Amino acid sequence: MADIIIMPKLGFNMDEGKLLKWCVAPGDSVKKGDALFEIETDKTVMSVEATRDGVLLKTVIAEGDLVPVFTPMAVVGDPGEDADAELAKAGAAGAAAPAEKPVESAGTVIPNAAKDTSLEKLQLTPKARKLIGEEDIDPASVAEIQGTGFRGGITAKDIKASPLARKAAARDGIDLAGVSGSGIGGKVMKDDVDAAANKQAARVGSGEKLVLSAAPYKGVRKIIGDRLSLSKRTAPHLYFTDSIDMTEFNAFRKKLNESGDAKVAVSDLMVMAACRALQKYPGVNASLVDDQIVTYESVNVGMAVAGNNGLIVPVVKNVQQKSLSAVAKETRDLVERAKEGRLTPEEYNGGTFTISNLGMFGIENFTAIINPPESAIIAVSSVRKKPVVVTDEHGEDAIAIRPMMNIQLTVDHRLIDGLLAAQFVAYFKALLESPLKILV
Repeated sequence: MADIIIMPKLGFNMDEGKLLKWCVAPGDSVKKGDALFEIETDKTVMSVEATRDGVLLKTVIAEGDLVPVFTPMAVVGDPGEDADAELAKAGAAGAAAPAEKPVESAGTVIPNAAKDTSLEKLQLTPKARKLIGEEDIDPASVAEIQGTGFRGGITAKDIKASPLARKAAARDGIDLAGVSGSGIGGKVMKDDVDAAANKQAARVGSGEKLVLSAAPYKGVRKIIGDRLSLSKRTAPHLYFTDSIDMTEFNAFRKKLNESGDAKVAVSDLMVMAACRALQKYPGVNASLVDDQIVTYESVNVGMAVAGNNGLIVPVVKNVQQKSLSAVAKETRDLVERAKEGRLTPEEYNGGTFTISNLGMFGIENFTAIINPPESAIIAVSSVRKKPVVVTDEHGEDAIAIRPMMNIQLTVDHRLIDGLLAAQFVAYFKALLESPLKILV
């Protein structure tokens, strides 16, 4: 029996994926585990593998198409098997394909709408018919839609404009006929209408307000926004700032890099220092899960990285079990693939603490928002030479120029009190100012 390969759902927030390329062609032999095609999600690019040995009987989606999760992508089976029959069987059985199986219109009642002879000829799914009736959609506007359902059937998602888009168009006076849709099959979404409205309102008031561009608020940017908005609304953020003398840290890192083959980055030592501090103060290495404060033995440190698809946080798992060289090797690999959008979901989930480092961009000080479900994040800023008061070996104070770096710890005050946060910051500072302690 042939297997139908679907667009996988790789995370809670994933609703759709883009087919980047086919790795094999119809008729090619494949083995279980061979890459069939590559997909791009909001956060990453990854390969989808064959689930059995056999032949790629059929491809259903074209390269470049953006389709909902669980959409049938390909059929793998034995030579001579009927791929279309397997797809039809899966549709009839309600398999995990999102495209509903089209049904003949005879005997179908359209709620709140009169029957239309042109509508009777359309290949519509039950949900599409229900939507037409409930939203009082002109059947003539549906006839031109290119269906994305099974065998070209028109699904509810194929209807030209979403209810929110139609409401927004009516509100803003936008003609939907002139709006290009970003949804499946060219469906007009509310974001598309809002973008059109922004362009229409480019000149505002007595002066001019020229719009450079307008892009839909969606994908990874929306995911980031929703998560961080939820974090700020639900978790009372408390902030703790200090400055660190990086003199010894810089000298220590220089010696490490001069004596070893593998280069150690600033972030590598930061990850190790965070691990030591979290082990000493495990109350910071915690999450609020279903009304329980869960404290973790594993120290999984995330590093905020700006990738091709937006911000992503690759996670170094179980840092407490790893050496500095192992962490350096892993972080280098994770960061490179994060920038390329080639992390797997397992590699950017499961963090217990996050480091956000904008020092390389020259930022002197900034505030980071907690990455839920974690309870803390530390913001690391640039190193700048500043005059500071130092005490010499005789106890005398003097002014000296030192490389100083600001850090700011953000904590969820529901879990972490001020004293614990202050102790964590003080210990983290002590580790960086006496970096040998990081490795002891």
